[in-house]
Amino acid sequence: MASLTRATKANYVIHDRIEAETTDREDHTFCGIMFPVKCKDILPIDHVIINSVSVRGALGPLTVWVTKDENLNGEISMSKKYWTKIYEKTHTPSFVGYKELDLSANPVILKPGQVKGVYIHSTRRGDEAIVYDNKEKQKTHDDSFITILPGRAHVSEKVFGSIPIWGWGSAWRDNREFVGQIKYGTCHRLWNPSENLSFGGNFRTAARVLFMCQRRPESPFSKLPDDCLFFILNMMRWDWVNDTSDDIRMEQKSLRRVRRQQLIAEADAMLDEAEMEDAGVVENAAVHNEQDNDAVLGVDDDDDDDDDEAVEFMDEDSSDDSEDGDSSDDSDEESAASDEQYHWGDHVSSRNAFVYNDNDTDSDGSNSGEEADEAERRRRSAMTRARRSILQFLRTH
Repeated sequence: MASLTRATKANYVIHDRIEAETTDREDHTFCGIMFPVKCKDILPIDHVIINSVSVRGALGPLTVWVTKDENLNGEISMSKKYWTKIYEKTHTPSFVGYKELDLSANPVILKPGQVKGVYIHSTRRGDEAIVYDNKEKQKTHDDSFITILPGRAHVSEKVFGSIPIWGWGSAWRDNREFVGQIKYGTCHRLWNPSENLSFGGNFRTAARVLFMCQRRPESPFSKLPDDCLFFILNMMRWDWVNDTSDDIRMEQKSLRRVRRQQLIAEADAMLDEAEMEDAGVVENAAVHNEQDNDAVLGVDDDDDDDDDEAVEFMDEDSSDDSEDGDSSDDSDEESAASDEQYHWGDHVSSRNAFVYNDNDTDSDGSNSGEEADEAERRRRSAMTRARRSILQFLRTH
């Protein structure tokens, strides 16, 4: 019965006020800025509570909005009906220091892995209301708990307006970064047997040693029932045994890499087996078809030499064509690369949803190798499907 009353999450928010501050280059000032915020799922936390955001500029009548959708799936709609206003107040100008916007009445709550869009806007006339920067990195801010991603700037005095202050063009600018501070707290998950794998390696080792001691008659812990040990572990914080977010992240990354390699090995074994089966059947079908065609068309074996010469001639021509094809492909790639070059201030339609990338990337380059393995696996899978289609065609004809 005692195990039924154990808490699964902390009933408090840690008293430490965590402050996430971005870089501040003051590249631009205008009416608003929209940006995604993601809660990481590395540490054993139940949710993150954003209590305030801070900005600077001429400010004026400010409002703060947050997306309604729980699952954005990589896109944030710029339509007002998908947003909820959580703050509204008029502030005096603050061009040097940050002005804090208190969201404690309507805090932003993020679950692990969840992303929400935050939109800060001022209806003040002019272009000096809110300071923001050009995008320089894939992540504006990144710590153990949250990630702030680049977003869009707004150059319209109307909330979610589609017409800029000069009356033409688009009111949104992509590739912009939030400038300011975000203060938040975290609510941790508490240890339970079902949550054991969510904690770090040191914590799991401590739990295992504690139960090993309990099983020894000479240990004082042997007098305690299992429920007492459960409550002891339940009241311990995740970092009381020197686990760090970097250690847990590397451990999870290693486990994902091992699992991915296992899946790739299994897929490769299945593909190799399918290729061997298809190769034998296709070869037999091709031999029978060739014999049938020779019998119907009256082709003699003496014509094989002429056919070989024709094939060699065609191979020479095809090699020349491949060189020309490669050069044309290179030119196409160069033109595509030039088209994809970054241009500051590109106009974005207000009806276009903002697409963000919240994938965690590693700096050690291991992801590139994993992506190459995945691409090779997809290529081999496509080849197997093509061979099976050819085999089915030969069988039916």
